Amino acid sequence: MTLTFSAVSDRGLRDANEDAYCTEHIGNFSVFAVADGLGGHHAGEVASGIAIECLKNAMKLDEGNQKETLQEAVENAHRQILAQGERNPEKGGMATTLIAACVDDDLNCTVINVGDSRAHFITTDHVTTTKDHSYVNELVAAGEIRPEDAWQHPLSNVLSQALGDPDSDVKPDFYEANLNDTFLLLSTDGLHDFVRKEKIWDIVLSNGNNLKKAVSELVKEALSAGSDDNITLVLLHGGP
Repeated sequence: MTLTFSAVSDRGLRDANEDAYCTEHIGNFSVFAVADGLGGHHAGEVASGIAIECLKNAMKLDEGNQKETLQEAVENAHRQILAQGERNPEKGGMATTLIAACVDDDLNCTVINVGDSRAHFITTDHVTTTKDHSYVNELVAAGEIRPEDAWQHPLSNVLSQALGDPDSDVKPDFYEANLNDTFLLLSTDGLHDFVRKEKIWDIVLSNGNNLKKAVSELVKEALSAGSDDNITLVLLHGGP
């Protein structure tokens, strides 16, 4: 089994890039993640950086239960970001999303998600995505708006939970899959708030094994669609 990947982080039209990402082999696993920092005044990049470091440190101590390890990483990041904000009032209110994937040598993958960064599982037949922790997604779940009306909703950037948010009861979602003959795209909302998942599916598949070209085209597509946010992508593909 082989695993290939490519990553890019583009500040887009923003003055600074507050996203962070990880593409590292740690212990017995390949670890991939993106984090979208919130808070401005350079605090967002601090929060996203803490989340990625907590993830890497947790995986170094992994004892075989990936869900428990990822859960501990999320909880530790949440505590550290809150503590950093308390020690540095100018960074108060900073927070971050985190979506991370832990992949073993057999391409078994465990994904953890907090916030509205997203994982796309892409095959030749379809694309499925993780669930955003957002106010708009709660409206969809409650039947107050239709799923098709959630696309580019004016309140789509309002999160229901994020690491470092003192008002959040952080309860991450987990997903499991085998990545054989599957692409996995991790993205911040600078991409998927502007490019529909069907277009993402088309761009990824049309580039086949050229993952670097695929992520480049995805960034270009987001910018041409009007994205004014940082855009961070990690694309991986598993095969025999």
